[in-house]
Amino acid sequence: MFNKLKAIFRTRSSVQFLNGIGRHGAKPRPFDYDNAIRQCGSWVYAAAMLNANAVASVPLRLYIRKRSGNKLFKTKPVSLATRKHLTGEHAGQIRPSHAVLNKAAQWGDQFEQVIDRHPVLDLLHQVNPHQNGFELTVLRMLYLQITGNCYLHPVINQTLNRPVELWLMPSQWTSIIPSKNQFVAGYTYGSNPLEPVKFTPEQVIHFRLPNLTDMHYGMGRLEAVWSALGLHDAKREMDIARFDNHARPDYLLVVKQGASAEALDRFEKQIDSKLRGPRNSGKFITITGDVQAMPLNLPVDLIGDADRVLEEIASAFGVPISKLLTNNPNRANAQIADTAWLRDTILPYCVMDEEKLNEKLLPLYGIEDEAFLAYDNPVPEDKSFQLNRRSKYVSAGIMTVNEARREEGLEPIDGGDQLAS
Repeated sequence: MFNKLKAIFRTRSSVQFLNGIGRHGAKPRPFDYDNAIRQCGSWVYAAAMLNANAVASVPLRLYIRKRSGNKLFKTKPVSLATRKHLTGEHAGQIRPSHAVLNKAAQWGDQFEQVIDRHPVLDLLHQVNPHQNGFELTVLRMLYLQITGNCYLHPVINQTLNRPVELWLMPSQWTSIIPSKNQFVAGYTYGSNPLEPVKFTPEQVIHFRLPNLTDMHYGMGRLEAVWSALGLHDAKREMDIARFDNHARPDYLLVVKQGASAEALDRFEKQIDSKLRGPRNSGKFITITGDVQAMPLNLPVDLIGDADRVLEEIASAFGVPISKLLTNNPNRANAQIADTAWLRDTILPYCVMDEEKLNEKLLPLYGIEDEAFLAYDNPVPEDKSFQLNRRSKYVSAGIMTVNEARREEGLEPIDGGDQLAS
């Protein structure tokens, strides 16, 4: 199949399939990840951290299929609201991953949430001796946004035959070895490219964002605004240089009357020593003769403008500008922006993450057919709307009192199963 795809894309397409011409057969990364990591500061870091912390704050739960007989782990029934989310019955585009949708639909109401200690939950809670699950999720999301890729290495206990640790492999030190037959032959890892450690495809879980120009490596959010950051940095260097020059633009001084080279040199040194730099603010110099100052600067205020760069960064990272500036006095607008951010940015990250964990992590425990991992719905419901809907449904005889109470997570009451007449 890969040979057919290669034949299609061989002539004119820029899609890169193989080309493993780097060290040890690894494919060169299409973007300078080292430089990207160094550029992760200021607004970029703020935007990426907002998204990463938000995803890591959404609970990730384990659900297992109901079976007859004794239970190995404590479970509890799934609430109606949670079941609606897991089966994709919520209005709009608020849905979990396909792996979750398929199993929830297949099992109907025959699955429950694990509330006991479980090997999968234990690992996701304490991923290794030095990191907990929250820390790893934040790092995972940061690397995804900055480089477009994140690599996890599960450490397998040969006696237990299951993962007991998860380690993040920094993207700037990880390269993919392409394969003509398997698409990926493995990975190389190490800060020293001369002494890399090789991993098989089964030893690495690769998370990636879509990339239209490369089929192996993902494209990060930072890469999308790279040119804007370059202009911003150039503008900032210009501003600093101008500040160091007492906020004065460069000038050409034209001496209209004849002057010797020695006199011009002394004049230049006098100006430089008395007027250059912020500490010489307010000073002036007196001269004799006919001298004209001609400004050489060009209007560059719009190049790398901070507001425009901030808008590009916020747009690329899917973060409302109001969350970065925290100066929006309109609470209603801020709440609307927050809801849109949770729906359009955080939810897709959760969907992508749970899809990959269900695809790659659960099979390492041999429970992929009996369980699934799913994030809670990060998008808050309109409580006023839902309360009004339930009240009207109960009054109209469409919903019983206990059904409404169940949606609210409340216990049923006696006589609450009758429809209003």
